[in-house]
Amino acid sequence: MDKTPREVALEVVHRVTKTGAYANILLPKRLAQSGLDKRDKSFVTELTYGTLRARGTLDWIIRQFSKQKLDKIPGLVLDLIHMSVYQIMYMNVPEHAAVNESVDIAKKYFHPGISKFVNGLLRAIIRQKDSLPWPDKKKEPARYISLKYFHPLWLVKMWIEDFGTEETEALCKSDNRPSRLTIRVNMLKTAPEKLKETLEKAGWGVGPGRYLEEALVVQGGGDIAALPQFKKGYFYVQDESSMMIGHVVDPQPGETVLDVAAAPGGKTTQMAELMHNKGQILAVDINPNRVNLLKQNIQRMGATIAQAIKADAIKLKPVIKKPVDRILVDAPCSGLGVLARRPDARWTKTPEQIDELSKLQTKMLTSVADFVKPGGVLVYSVCTMTGQETTLVVERFLRIREDFYVDDAAPYLPELLRADTQDGMMQFLPSKHGVDGLFIARLRRIE
Repeated sequence: MDKTPREVALEVVHRVTKTGAYANILLPKRLAQSGLDKRDKSFVTELTYGTLRARGTLDWIIRQFSKQKLDKIPGLVLDLIHMSVYQIMYMNVPEHAAVNESVDIAKKYFHPGISKFVNGLLRAIIRQKDSLPWPDKKKEPARYISLKYFHPLWLVKMWIEDFGTEETEALCKSDNRPSRLTIRVNMLKTAPEKLKETLEKAGWGVGPGRYLEEALVVQGGGDIAALPQFKKGYFYVQDESSMMIGHVVDPQPGETVLDVAAAPGGKTTQMAELMHNKGQILAVDINPNRVNLLKQNIQRMGATIAQAIKADAIKLKPVIKKPVDRILVDAPCSGLGVLARRPDARWTKTPEQIDELSKLQTKMLTSVADFVKPGGVLVYSVCTMTGQETTLVVERFLRIREDFYVDDAAPYLPELLRADTQDGMMQFLPSKHGVDGLFIARLRRIE
């Protein structure tokens, strides 16, 4: 028997919370198997992502009414309650439907005591939801932003310290908006206008990117990876902030470029385009599965000068035989710049993880520095917005390697963005720039 929309949502929510599965990968697969119509799939999508996104606030609401401590409630039951409270508080769903459907699920999967508990708790929330003790924005801005916009308190406090209260509120708000699907046109194989026309004929809505000629924003056509144009390598799914990295590297035809932590290959294949497939790109990644994906994308995009290599970025001496013209280190990071795409991820990050990542990022930069030719370029990028992983890493590196300096990134960015660089480095903010959050620093070795 087919599951109801709420059962499908519960299944996905529970797998994500229990196993750490990625909702943006799991949900589309589950919906494809569900047999649900378009309207129900839309409902499941909103309910699933909304519940995962708002988990901290939902916990806070439940604590106001539950006599049972949250850590004593079985995981699947708590996920069901989360979903139900999200419908009551944030969706245009009749309250009786939210309660009745949830109680029916509880009766189906649990013993009678659980269904009574769920029913009583949800009805108490409905009766008193308008008198919840929300924090005052002026007196407790961090708690207010945390609960209103579904972000962990430690992260809100950190962003307030880095960006101020107003920008932090805007950042958290932007993380809750649907993310745009952006593609990078492969200039080796086609032109933006030609691809735009082809995609529109296939039923897609297509518009220009914000900053770059090769960026197109697409929507509404289904599975973009199923298109023949995708399989032929006419485009790569990539956010526009990520596309900026290749331009800041500014690789020239005939040069040798090292791309560290290169998989799945977005920057590698873009740099091959910018080099007109003349020269050499050594694309390194430590994970064998990701190296295979890197190879596939290199082949699909026609980046004939790129070579995928399985190697540890911290131990490259056996692989890189002589200094190269340019190196890109797009390092592993906390990913706080892409929370709009990963609604569940905000609750899995910790300050301790950021500390460890910062150490790894610094180690990666210092490990590859010797492979840069005198006068050569070393670009560091991360898709996040923490001082520890951005400017602090650069500062540490420059203390260790006094033969490098910050080379102003502004001339390599679109004119609209040049004034937003600080100390020669660029921090993209989703709330301000309309793209994923991302940091870029361009470093040069003294000749």
